[in-house]
Amino acid sequence: MTSESPVAPRLRSLGYTGQVQLHGDLGDRIADAAETYLGMPPEDVLHGFRQQAGLPAPGEPMTGWSRVTTQPTFGQWVSGLARLGATAGIPEATERAVQLVDGFAETVGADGDTRMSLYGYEKLLCGLVDTALYAGHQPALDLLDRTVPWAARTLEQDRPAAHAANFAGGIITPTSHARTIEWYTLAENLHRGYLAGADPAAEEFARLWHYDSYWDRFAEAPEPGRPWDVPVWLHAYSHVNTFASAAAAYEVTGEPHYLEILRNAHEYFTTTQTYATGGYGPSEFTLPEDGALGRSLEWRTDTAEIVCGTWAAFKLCTALLRFTGEARYADWVEQLVFSGIGAVTPVRPGGRSPYYQDYRLGIATKLPHWDDWPCCSGTYLQCVAHLPELVYHAHDGGVSVALYVPSTLTWEQDGRELTLTQRTDFPAGDTTTLTVRNPGEPCRFTLRLRVPPWSEDFQVRVNGEVTSAVGNHGWVEVDRDWTDGDEVIVRLGARLRVLPVDRWHPHRVAFAHGPVVLAQNADWTMPISLPTPWQMVDLEAAFTREDPLVYRPVGVGTARLPLGRMAPLSEVPDRIPYRVYHDLDNPRIV
Repeated sequence: MTSESPVAPRLRSLGYTGQVQLHGDLGDRIADAAETYLGMPPEDVLHGFRQQAGLPAPGEPMTGWSRVTTQPTFGQWVSGLARLGATAGIPEATERAVQLVDGFAETVGADGDTRMSLYGYEKLLCGLVDTALYAGHQPALDLLDRTVPWAARTLEQDRPAAHAANFAGGIITPTSHARTIEWYTLAENLHRGYLAGADPAAEEFARLWHYDSYWDRFAEAPEPGRPWDVPVWLHAYSHVNTFASAAAAYEVTGEPHYLEILRNAHEYFTTTQTYATGGYGPSEFTLPEDGALGRSLEWRTDTAEIVCGTWAAFKLCTALLRFTGEARYADWVEQLVFSGIGAVTPVRPGGRSPYYQDYRLGIATKLPHWDDWPCCSGTYLQCVAHLPELVYHAHDGGVSVALYVPSTLTWEQDGRELTLTQRTDFPAGDTTTLTVRNPGEPCRFTLRLRVPPWSEDFQVRVNGEVTSAVGNHGWVEVDRDWTDGDEVIVRLGARLRVLPVDRWHPHRVAFAHGPVVLAQNADWTMPISLPTPWQMVDLEAAFTREDPLVYRPVGVGTARLPLGRMAPLSEVPDRIPYRVYHDLDNPRIV
């Protein structure tokens, strides 16, 4: 029996009901992930757990982070499979999540001992909750209830806050159960488990792990022009991820204090910590507001823990979209869909995984993590499985379109089943076409279309006529009686943009087309330079546009180093040199 939340969401999920189908590049990424993760033999995934429990252990040990057990990512793999089954309609993924949960349950002691540290247990909880929610598997919640008393007895509960000398918090000792790094992410899935129907003991335990000493630093935003009073040099991914726990606390309690924290945390990270791609956390740190973000591009190769960071941002933005209904909370999501998770090489069979994105000045490359099955192999699957949730949402009276990607939505409106098909040539082109399929009588609903912050000329036509739609909270609204075949054509208004990394480095910039960050080919080429101030430059004269989405600097460079073209970062293969950021007034080759 689930527990009812006191929070009434402004937008409701459609992705986790199986009503959204993605096509194109995102659809291919989902299919690839399904093939890779369903190709992992369950006997291998469970081998180490069974061996530790003294049970027969068929299969082979896994490698890398999973060479002893798959504890570091097991719960995330289960979560991702359960989510993939729900969002992408892949029954084999649902069945695999159930199989892994039941197989793991056999290794748990009668006293609920999972033989996991807090780091692994937190991820296990996510897998159990998601298998209960999205696969309808009650034994997953039963197992959660069985492990909570063990965790309450066993896990160290000192909960020291993170600081510069201990950037992920917690206590690390030779005793595995005392390994409590990132303890401030534990509350999220205890709260979610309680809402899904777990015993109230889970909710009581969740409150113990609130990170109030950090969350409360976001209770109020600073006055305009003043810096944030927030500690820095902290583990970036987990200090965004902790706000998923604050979001879960809001959903359980309804206390507006938590919602204000979420809003301000989003503002802080998107205005002080993120690069043009939406990535953040050079060397996995949060940074002071003193130009450190721009300086980080001078030598760090680990510019952004992009996969895990994307997952944390997806969760924060999804919560804010649901709770507030404001379109602007899809902006960070869009950056990461096109230039974060959407620009990494997928996890490969055998565990080779993307981990960091490299934005160094001079020259950068895409490289997989040096060890198999790292943490990002878990969050990668969760990110990909979550993609259908990011495109459409239901609201009272209709549907909202948050992202412009090839897709199909089927939903029920006033007892009628309708279909909305989105065909788009974006980002190579500038047009998205949405077609309504309504085989019966006309049906009235409101179609909301998000206006992106990068759009220079957003225009909506309904059946060929420009509509005078009214904007509300960042959406353009089209309210009408819809008939079969009605067509909405959206001109998105994407242009070439110049994006300084921070205000201390106004000429250290990335280039983007709309939300798509462009990477210059750096294989024996000259970096891009422009006269400064670049705001006075006519970009259409400085670059020529080629199909499908290539910008070429006007000029020849030198005989040895010609000017390299710019194309989407997502199109750059592994190990091919590129440049994302440029010093326009002092180009650097190395």
